[in-house]
Amino acid sequence: MNDKSLLTELKKGSSLAFKQLFDSYYRVLCLYLLNFTNDKSTAEEIAQLVFVDFWNKRNSIEVRASIKSYLHKMAYNQFLMEMRKKKKEISIMEVLKYEALQPNEIHSEAEIEQKHIRLQHSINNLPERCQEVLKLKMAGLKYKDIAKTLNLSVKTVESQIRIAFIKIREDYKDDLMFFILLIG
Repeated sequence: MNDKSLLTELKKGSSLAFKQLFDSYYRVLCLYLLNFTNDKSTAEEIAQLVFVDFWNKRNSIEVRASIKSYLHKMAYNQFLMEMRKKKKEISIMEVLKYEALQPNEIHSEAEIEQKHIRLQHSINNLPERCQEVLKLKMAGLKYKDIAKTLNLSVKTVESQIRIAFIKIREDYKDDLMFFILLIG
């Protein structure tokens, strides 16, 4: 099937046409993305996001050159969006580290116990998936290991950690240092 008829079938919602598109271009996109990421799993995840996005936008897509070049452009744009997200996450972590290193008063054992109870309460108020992911992270597991343990993608683990940190950070606006020391 040529690009034009493939696109026509895709716009009709043909899952067979989508399978053909995926089978034809998935590996090509992964190899293309490896030029930017140097990480196979990241390249595969971005390629998958591209195909999901292509399917969701199939009715409004206008391919002027070829589907291959359109997918390459989508892949590059998706790669840029992923890098911006990572840069933002790194920025948040730098802020947390900076705040943690600011002078802080010494706490008594009772104060620390009270803060620990407060942290447990914050964690217990998180969605169940966030709790699972965060507890494994606090146990020292890496994102890859957490993903494998919970049968999730690394991106999902990153997303759940980000959600957990944002919610806990809101609860700990006044005492971020304690939270960082506990998960550090």
